[in-house]
Amino acid sequence: MKKWIALSLLLLLGWTVGSVAQNTMTDEEILGTMDFQRFAGYFNQELPGTTFTTEILAERPDGSKQATVQVSFLFTEEGFRGRIDYLTPDELKGDVFIIVGGSQPGADEIYFWNPDLVSPLKVNGRFEVFGDATVVEVVGIGFSYDYSITERKEYEKDGAPVLEVSLKANRPSVAFQQARVVADAQTLQPKTLELFDESGDLLHFNTFEEYGTTADGRPYFVRQLLDNQIVPVNQTLMIITNIENKALPAEMFDPTKLGA
Repeated sequence: MKKWIALSLLLLLGWTVGSVAQNTMTDEEILGTMDFQRFAGYFNQELPGTTFTTEILAERPDGSKQATVQVSFLFTEEGFRGRIDYLTPDELKGDVFIIVGGSQPGADEIYFWNPDLVSPLKVNGRFEVFGDATVVEVVGIGFSYDYSITERKEYEKDGAPVLEVSLKANRPSVAFQQARVVADAQTLQPKTLELFDESGDLLHFNTFEEYGTTADGRPYFVRQLLDNQIVPVNQTLMIITNIENKALPAEMFDPTKLGA
């Protein structure tokens, strides 16, 4: 979850989209660039805090269900912290997730709290926030640091060259132990992301349907469609809006302060 390190390096080095041919890049550079393409819009070196809104629409056989969450990030030298607050529906207001990453105490831990709990509960990254969208998918799955490339393939898909990389988790605590990414071969902007369990069974097939850029040109994904491969009729769409870089208090990301 050291996304802030990968993004810092890319920004400091002044990398631009397509500036380096992927066949000359190291595995870590490839993963870092894929993270940059999805998350750079969240990151600002001058203001290490970020908030954005995620609309989540879950399609089920019995109809559509909708939720809105506020996602907040704090990037520090110790690592990354994330927070998810429910804004709607009313019955979920007050529910909170806090994600601790990096090398800080409690790294790779996720906490859940709501007003009915005496103290926060520890949960794993595959805990569902709404629909089939898991905690790590809502916050964003970083490839750099969490994964290593086990295989690269280049081929054409829909008439355009793509790079496919198979990934293996670097630690048992990573929520999805195997993954596969298909990205534009030149820009390394991910098109699809497949997520597998420990035995290699496919759980989710994610499609990055739309990307956007901030006013100063930083890219980020806008729409991500999640197809449940265990219950194929289930789909969950996530739409990112209202990105804002600003100073955020560290206490906001401290699980011991929940309910205090």
